[in-house]
Amino acid sequence: MFGAAYLGYVGGLFDEGFEAGFPAWLQETNEAMLLEYPFVAEINDEHIIGGAGHLYCIVPVDENATVAINRVQWNEKTQTDEVTEVLYRSESGEPVLLFANLDGIAHEADTQVFITDNNGNTCEWYPSLDAMSHLAPCTSEAGDYLSFDFTEYAWYDIPSEFAGWLSDGWTGVTALGLAGSQSTGMGWITETMVEETGRYAYFSLRFYLEDETGGTVDLEWTYEDSDDIEEMWSGFWAIQTIPDGPSYVTLSLSLVGGNSYGVTDGPVYLCEKYPLLISPSGTELLVGAGESGVCLPFMSQSTTACVLTQAAG
Repeated sequence: MFGAAYLGYVGGLFDEGFEAGFPAWLQETNEAMLLEYPFVAEINDEHIIGGAGHLYCIVPVDENATVAINRVQWNEKTQTDEVTEVLYRSESGEPVLLFANLDGIAHEADTQVFITDNNGNTCEWYPSLDAMSHLAPCTSEAGDYLSFDFTEYAWYDIPSEFAGWLSDGWTGVTALGLAGSQSTGMGWITETMVEETGRYAYFSLRFYLEDETGGTVDLEWTYEDSDDIEEMWSGFWAIQTIPDGPSYVTLSLSLVGGNSYGVTDGPVYLCEKYPLLISPSGTELLVGAGESGVCLPFMSQSTTACVLTQAAG
């Protein structure tokens, strides 16, 4: 009967007013959510209930639904929730932003929401979070779900540079999507400037699948005006797949050949975890900055993300 999303905790009123400050706050805390559901930022102050607390967005399915929202308090004597304040009444079913759980504890409900559609069906919901910090559902007496949760949980606490990609349908890559199923592996290529030299170079990153957790990997690159391989790296990769957000791939590489091999004293190692997204077509790979700031040869400290294209063959 309605959709709902948890948007986070707001500790106080915005200095510039909620209607002006809210979109900026949501863009900072969960930009991908705002890009996916831009209507949330367009909800006006007539449909914003409260000014601090845990924030929920409620969207009735029926545009003509009746919505009633009350603040409630548990009465030990009667063992019932008693209405302490009438917050909102509407017969037009527009989306609303609701602040609830005002004591700051999201699993303790203090607000009651009634939604009645044109057919007279009514649901009663108490906005709160469950033990998994997910939105508590609204269910009928028969156990049927009357609400659907459109919160993008995987998009919280992700690097901001991934927001637009996620909203465009990019997802976390799987081991098979990264390396393919063939013994020849799957290659990903890009062309970019090697900052220290000002020269462009071609980079190739090829993954070989051993199992669903990882395998081996080769990386090499060549200046665009040269036939000589400048660096050859080889090693292993391991993946933590997160379908709804960036997957994390740990690369453990050693420099094993190329013009640069042997120039420095001793072996050269690289071990770092990188966030990765794959395009809806499966032919483009987005590699984010390393968790500890270790750069791959085609990246630099100023690079927040780099797109590689699947190599032919």
